Amino acid sequence: MIGALAGAVALGGCSGDPAEPVPTGPAVATTAPTPTGPPPTLDADPVTPDDALPDDAESPASSPASPEPTELLPTMPVEENSSTLAPVEKPEPEGGPWEAMDITLRSGADVIQQEDLPQSFKDFLVSRIGVEDEAGCTVEEVTLQGIHQDGYAYGAEESDCGGMQAVWGIADEQWNYIVAFLDAQPCEEFAHNQIPEGTPGLRCTDEDGTARDY
Repeated sequence: MIGALAGAVALGGCSGDPAEPVPTGPAVATTAPTPTGPPPTLDADPVTPDDALPDDAESPASSPASPEPTELLPTMPVEENSSTLAPVEKPEPEGGPWEAMDITLRSGADVIQQEDLPQSFKDFLVSRIGVEDEAGCTVEEVTLQGIHQDGYAYGAEESDCGGMQAVWGIADEQWNYIVAFLDAQPCEEFAHNQIPEGTPGLRCTDEDGTARDY
């Protein structure tokens, strides 16, 4: 290989100028090439631009001018308020007694036939009975035991996930569950939620654990 290197330098100096001596040692020549010819080449594998770069760098030739478009995963729609019911204005508290009732509702048709229920509460019940909720439970039956003019109702629900007692009321401009429970609750829980006393059939416990009508 050294002999081929010396021959290449000798051929490159055809201009008549005396050629610089080429080192004969094993090291590669480090002198600058003469202006009259290309620098001597080594008998070795060609070096590509990618080989001359560090492992963590990209070759300019292999990098596109702009990023190629990638396939986007479908985005989930933004979940809006699932309630389609009209806003409900909570009446000013007037007190007074509850209206006792004993009504069992198993379908939207049963609800519509009721004349003693506020229309907004009927709309709420229609949206619940026979409809699967976010937890995957479907209300199969609602029993109403009382309704109050201040915007409250008391009764029970039965669904394919189980049953519970409930006090419904108007909050955030919609009928909602104010208190839902299985066992008797402390009386102060209902008082804290401003539920009118005298609720038909509703039992609660005092501080000493004694059960009484609320």
